[in-house]
Order: sequence, then C-alpha cells, then structure tokens
Amino acid sequence: MGAASPECPKAIVEGIIEEEEEEDEEDEEGGGSVNKRKKEDDTETKKEHLYTWRIELAKTEKYWDGWFRGLSNLFLSCPTPKLLLLAGVDRLDKDLTIGQMQGKFQMQVLPQCGHAVHEDAPDKVAEAVATFLIRHRFTEPIGGFQCVFPAC
Repeated sequence: MGAASPECPKAIVEGIIEEEEEEDEEDEEGGGSVNKRKKEDDTETKKEHLYTWRIELAKTEKYWDGWFRGLSNLFLSCPTPKLLLLAGVDRLDKDLTIGQMQGKFQMQVLPQCGHAVHEDAPDKVAEAVATFLIRHRFTEPIGGFQCVFPAC
C-alpha cells in the first residue's frame, strides 16, 4: 500500500513519518544512528513506490506465445474486403506477405509511425479508411472529399 492510496490519506502518512523522525531523534541521543539510516532508507523506498502491481506480469510470459498464433491466417480467411494498416512492411509475417502478393487484402503503409498508427497519425488513418470504404462502395463521398491515397 503506497502513500497515495485512498485507504491511507496523505496527512496520516505524513504524521507517521513525523513520528518516525521523532523516534529517530530519540535514538540518536542514545547512539542509534544505524537505526536512523535504516528508517531513512525505508522512508525513501516508500516515497519511490507509490503503486503496487496486483499481479506480477512476468509470470504470464509463458502464455504470450499463443496470443497471436494463427491470427494472420484468420485475417486472410475472412471473406470480406480487408485493409491492413502498417507502420512498415518489415512487420509482415510470412503468411501476410504471401496473402498481400496474392491480393487477398489491401495494404497501406503509413511511414514515420510507431506501433500504434492510429495514435501516431490519426489523420492518415482516417484518410486511408475513408478511401478504402469509398473504393469498396461501403459509403459515398460527401462534400469535397479528395482521395489522398491511390485506389479510389
């Protein structure tokens, strides 16, 4: 439980620290400087660790391998038009590379983006999705829509 937890208000924690400091001063008078250093270290540790993990994520690592197994084939087997947005072509696995060469989906590479393309370039993602929807006649363009990406 950290100093910022709702069950232990900040004023109470500060009061506890003040009491510990008073005890440290009493110990100092009696020659307890070693205890003072230990309590200071404990106080510093409390300040550094405001939050506690509910579960230890490292223990779930053995399950990570199966999270994405077969996902590319599942994507390719879907019988609808598909758009795959990528930050770079180096992120394609073997199945997706073969599927892209066979024309099983439309791929749009958004350069200068990280892992989360929708967060890094939301305007480019919106343009790519709009172009895809118009190309496959899922919707009609309105106003002065100008296709930025080829394929419309």
